[in-house]
Amino acid sequence: MRQFVSWRFWASFGMVALLALVLWTCRGDGGADSASDSLDTARRIDLVVLTSVVRSDAPWSITDGRVVGNATVVLENGRTLLLAQGTVGDVSCLYPDVVDACVLVADTLGDGVVWFSLVPAPPSGSRELELPAMTQLLDGVTYARLANGWEIPLLDKVERRCDIETPNLTSFVQRFAGRHVTIVDLDQQ
Repeated sequence: MRQFVSWRFWASFGMVALLALVLWTCRGDGGADSASDSLDTARRIDLVVLTSVVRSDAPWSITDGRVVGNATVVLENGRTLLLAQGTVGDVSCLYPDVVDACVLVADTLGDGVVWFSLVPAPPSGSRELELPAMTQLLDGVTYARLANGWEIPLLDKVERRCDIETPNLTSFVQRFAGRHVTIVDLDQQ
C-alpha cells in the first residue's frame, strides 16, 4: 500500500497520461482518414498481364470503385484470379468478355486481388502496353510513380526511345515531365 501513495507512483502515472495527451494532439486533423486516402491514390502494381477472358455466372459491374458480384479473370497463361465482391478496381476496357481484349493491371497478394484495373489491350500483334507518363522514381529507382498514381516496377535497364540523349532515367523523367508515355512490355512485365 505504501507504493500506491508515494509521489513517484503518481508522477509516473501522470507522465504516461501527459505523453498520451501529447501524442493524441500531435496526431493532427488527418488521423486514420488521411492514411486511407493515401492508400486509395497510390497503387503499387505487381501484375500486368493480358487476359484471355473475364467471365461470370451472374452479372457483375463496378459501382463506386468496387466490384458488385463476382467475376473470374482467365489470364493468357491459363491462371485464374477471382474479382470478388467488394474488391477495389476500375474497368476502362470496353469488352472484358472478348478474348484478348483487356490487360489486367493489379496489386495482388498471392492469388488474391487487392486492387485492379482492366485496361484495353494493345493492338493485335503488339506486346507493348502504353501507360501514363512517369512523374517520380521511387525506392532507389526500382519503382516509378505514373501520372495516374500507379506505381510500377522497373527493370534493371529501362530503355528510353527518344532523339534527345539524357544521362539517366531520373533526368529523363525531369526533362520530359508529362510529355512522354510509359510502355510496359507484356512479356517482361
